[in-house]
Amino acid sequence: MSGSHKNTVEQFTQTINNRHVNHLDNVLDNNVEKKDNTKTVFSNIQEAREYYSMEHEANPSAQWKIIDFKQDDSNKNTAQATISYNNHTYNTTYKFNSDGKIQNIDSHLQQQQ
Repeated sequence: MSGSHKNTVEQFTQTINNRHVNHLDNVLDNNVEKKDNTKTVFSNIQEAREYYSMEHEANPSAQWKIIDFKQDDSNKNTAQATISYNNHTYNTTYKFNSDGKIQNIDSHLQQQQ
């Protein structure tokens, strides 16, 4: 399961880096929710598309990068990764639904680079 979760997170970052927001449904649950430092950023796939489109407009050269894929807990259907974006590093926990799509993203700012 850990390989598939890592592949899903890699596909997710590649999709948003390539600005293919209309393909997010391949990796995100329809009711996906993202929180940054406990603040809800989006709570469904349409809001996710809008969020990542706005991020690209605001920071056209910024890329999401997986720095480290720390662990995968198949019992809880979660995985953790360290993500770099726009000179910031985030400790991010992903929760997956039964189909292997990302259902929750919980990011916490670690440090500025």
